[in-house]
Parts: sequence; structure tokens; C-alpha cells
Amino acid sequence: MQEKSLSQRLSEYLGTYTDGHVLGLVRFMYGILMVYEMIDYLRIDLVHHMFFAPLVNFKYDGLRWVTQFPEPIMNGIVWALLGLAVMMTLGIGFKWAARLFALGYAYIFLIDTSLYNNHIYLFILLALLLSFTHADHFFSWRKHTVEKIQRWEPFLIQFQLIIVYVYAALVKIKYDWMIRQEPVRSMCNAIGPDHWLHPLVKNEPFVYMVNYGGFLLDLLTPILLWYKPARKIGIPLLVLFHLSNSQLFNDIGIFPFVMLAALIIFFDTEDVPLLRQWVRQKKTDGVWAAPQWDWSSSLLRSGVTVYFIFQLLFPWRGFFLPNDMDWTTIGNRFAWRVKANNRVTRETKFELMGENGQTAPVDLLTFINTHQMNTLVSDPRAIRDLAQGVERIAKARGYTILGVKASIGVAYNGKPVQHFVVPSVDLTKVSYSPFKKLNWIAEETPSF
Repeated sequence: MQEKSLSQRLSEYLGTYTDGHVLGLVRFMYGILMVYEMIDYLRIDLVHHMFFAPLVNFKYDGLRWVTQFPEPIMNGIVWALLGLAVMMTLGIGFKWAARLFALGYAYIFLIDTSLYNNHIYLFILLALLLSFTHADHFFSWRKHTVEKIQRWEPFLIQFQLIIVYVYAALVKIKYDWMIRQEPVRSMCNAIGPDHWLHPLVKNEPFVYMVNYGGFLLDLLTPILLWYKPARKIGIPLLVLFHLSNSQLFNDIGIFPFVMLAALIIFFDTEDVPLLRQWVRQKKTDGVWAAPQWDWSSSLLRSGVTVYFIFQLLFPWRGFFLPNDMDWTTIGNRFAWRVKANNRVTRETKFELMGENGQTAPVDLLTFINTHQMNTLVSDPRAIRDLAQGVERIAKARGYTILGVKASIGVAYNGKPVQHFVVPSVDLTKVSYSPFKKLNWIAEETPSF
């Protein structure tokens, strides 16, 4: 008898049935965290400060047409996302609530590149993936019609999380991380004396532990989470890892807690004592039917295959572009390059060039916000957009402008300060294409 291939065995496994309460619990916790996220957006008045207070927005390649509606409508969209997050949590109209949530969140996310963060991208993908499952049939207010789910449903979430972990490790296989312990060393040095972790992070063994331990933990997650005997080691390590990240980094928001909540997706109901006991004691009314979406459907299998091929291949595009993706950030978004680099800004100065060689400084915070400033020092597209926006606005106000120059000094991964753009270049005249070498961007200083 011919032995079955790995793909055949995987396909058969994904078509087997399992209890769906773990998937429902993940949906419930994800929904609660998204409710918190949308409330926080309303609390900080994200719409006004991100889309209307700035005079210039930074756009994605090919998505310059994505722009904001009037402010009342934009605020209404955030309120709608809050309502959809509540519906996801309760399991009410879940599938379309999740899809609309992913669509609305993606729209806000794509208006300005300064909003980009790997964790927001993941939140959108999780909503989309969950919308194609029966996650709303467990721990929800809807009438239960499903007792068992096929294993492809939790696998969608599992494999997406594994991609995040493993790719976050692969991007660190480079000289700075492996030899210089950067950017971990710089990140630890940036922690001030008032932080409770300060005495710990200033020790050399701690730097090595975070640097190499974090890399190995990310790289080994397929074994630590999918191989059942290894979970006893893997889960405590990942819990400690995410809790530590929540304390070390102030720019990752609820991401560590979403990842912590999602870890349960790697368990079966029988593996979780409290959940197992609750399910056994729960009384059901009537006989529940099996799921309607069967793994034997070629359309379903093709859709899942295409989605994950994209997720596996798209992050590599930056290696085929002419500009260094870590230095220029061209090609590094949507690629799970988590905490792979660090740059400290030492100077950010724009100047208007007038007649007779006269120059005038630009007050950048009258054109963009502090969040956009962080993008400005690492993204050539943002620099060009700001220069052209400043020129356009200045001319509309009656000024004679001959060009815009910039001096941007950054310390990249603990190296000496260096220019990011060529200071002598008129940024209003530069051209940009992700497929062409940008000669107006200074070359990064080599690490060796």
C-alpha cells in the first residue's frame, strides 16, 4: 500500500472533527480586545488627530486614492467599528459583523502609512479569518446549531499566528541582530532609570537573553505550539515573552494580550481542564447538526491555499526591490518585520528655498503630527509627500518657493548619526518608484 504524502495526511487531518468551544472562546476574547481598542481610538480622538489636524497625509504605494471622508462620517465609522466589535464578542450576526469590521478597520488603517503597525494588520486578518468559521456557535447569544467543527477552522488562526512568529524570527537573521545584538541593545539602553525594569535591562546577560532567546522562541513556535509534548514548555515561555514585551515596549498596545488570548487556539477542549468540565456539564437542547462548510469542498481548499500562499510569499518582496528595505522601509510593511530595527532621530529639519538663495525653516508640527514624525525619518515616500505638500501649501498662501530641502540625522541600530536623505537635494523634484534605486536617499553606513 502506497504511503500517503504529507499534504494528503494534512488534508485528511483538517477534515476531521473537534469540539469548537476553544474557537468560540478565542472569538470572545478577541472581540473584547477589539472593543477596548475602538474605545481607545474614541478616547484619544484618533480621527481628528490623525486625519484632520495634519495638513499632509502619507500614502501607500498604489493606494493614494484612499482618503478620508468628512470628520463626522469618519467618527461614525469608528463608532460603527465599536458596535461591530460588540457584535463579534456576543456572536450576534458574527460573520458579517467580522467582515465589515475587517473592511472598516482596513480602510482607516490604509489612509495614512503612519498608522501602520504589524499588530493592526494582524487584527484585521484575524477578523477576516474568523468570519469564515463557526466561532459564533460557541460562547455566544445565537442559537447553537453546531456541535463539532472541522479542524481547518482553528487551523486558519493557528497557521496565521505561526507565520507571524516564524517570520519575526527569520527577519532577524542578519549581522546587526546576530553579532551586534541590535536593535535589542539600543532598546534596552533607551529604558530610563524610572522604569522598574531598568536595573535588569542594563545587565549584559539580559541583553543576550532577550536577543537570542526571543529569536529562538519565535523560530521554534511551530514545535512549541503544534507538538503537544512541547507545549508544557512553550506556553509558559510565550506567556512570559508577551508579558515582558508589554512592559518593555510602549508602542505595541494590546498586541501582547491578543497573542496571549490566541494561544488557546492550539489546544483542544479536552486539554483545558476548566473548559472541559464546563462543556461536559453544559446541557444542550436538541441534537446539533454538523458544520455546513466541509473541507472536501475544492472551493474551500483552494481559497485557504491561495490565502496562505500569499501570506508566505508577499513578505519576501522587499528582497527583490532595489532599495534596502530595512533602511528605507520600502517593502518591509505587511511582512512581519517585528522590532527588527531601531532608529533614534537626532535632527529633523526642513527648509524652504526662496529667491536669492534665501532659506526659511519649516515648522513641521504645523503640517504633521508627532506620530507622523516617526514615519518621516524612515520612509522616503513620506519625506517626498511632506516636501511636496509644504510647497503646495506655501504657494497657495502666496509665497515664492523654489524648492524644499531636508536634513534628517538618525542613529540606526546603535550606529553613529548619519543622514537619511541627501541634504542638497530639492525634495519637491525627486521621483519615486519602489522599483527604482532612490539616489536622493543616503546610503546606510555598513555594520562591519
